[in-house]
Amino acid sequence: MIKKFAKTNPQFKRLTCNGIVIDAKVANTDEERARGLSGVEALGPNEGMLFDFGTEQPAAFWMKNCKFNISLAFMTENKIIVGIQNMFKDAPTRLHSSPIPIRYALEVSEGFFAQNGISVGDKISF
Repeated sequence: MIKKFAKTNPQFKRLTCNGIVIDAKVANTDEERARGLSGVEALGPNEGMLFDFGTEQPAAFWMKNCKFNISLAFMTENKIIVGIQNMFKDAPTRLHSSPIPIRYALEVSEGFFAQNGISVGDKISF
């Protein structure tokens, strides 16, 4: 999925955390953030979507039209993870809210953060 985004959209970033590389499409417009990963069939290994809200603010996510389960990390302006939640496709209208105002959020395949030793308090670089 992400390789296709990289060819057609310059809003693509390589992120790292604890030595783990994540290739992410950036959603930084209202339309891109609203669409998110809706309709996407799957993410490849180490792929995700980075949501940039421009400033720190409360944020909430849901799974409308998502075809796979997701892990979501909430990050401050300084790119510190302040919360991680798992979101499930069989609960599409359940809201997942940030614990505090955030600037960024990162969606990856369910379990990615746990499998790679990424947790609250870690910093993501990009």
